Amino acid sequence: MRHLAWTVILLSSRLLAGATDQPKCQGTWAATVSTGGAFAGTWDAAPGSAPDTVAGTWSLRDQSGTELATGTWAAGKEGKVWNGTWQARRPSGEVYDGSWRAKAELPLISHMPELFEAAIAQVVSGSWRMGSHSGDWTIRAYAQK
Repeated sequence: MRHLAWTVILLSSRLLAGATDQPKCQGTWAATVSTGGAFAGTWDAAPGSAPDTVAGTWSLRDQSGTELATGTWAAGKEGKVWNGTWQARRPSGEVYDGSWRAKAELPLISHMPELFEAAIAQVVSGSWRMGSHSGDWTIRAYAQK
């Protein structure tokens, strides 16, 4: 699993470097922690070179909107499972990384853009993990103008 995580992180850096001319999605996210607490922020994404890959950036913000951390994320789809990795850096330099999984009920033939299209119409949810910490997350996407 760790090898897959680093592969996806490396893939995300390459995808982000070449994704400037591809359509992007953006939105907000919220997450809970199994031990209590909640987080929220913003995200953006651009399709990867394959239909079932995507990469993007995200930020963690407090209730007043102050940015607490920023990071990158990447994902790929295998069958009906949407898996990804994420990394974040706090202003102090601390780095965190983990994984996530989507619970979107989409047809087997769906590709990553359909996940974001679904998030425009309704909230998409999933789970996340960072070491012994875990919780649930939701995203909401906004249609591009």
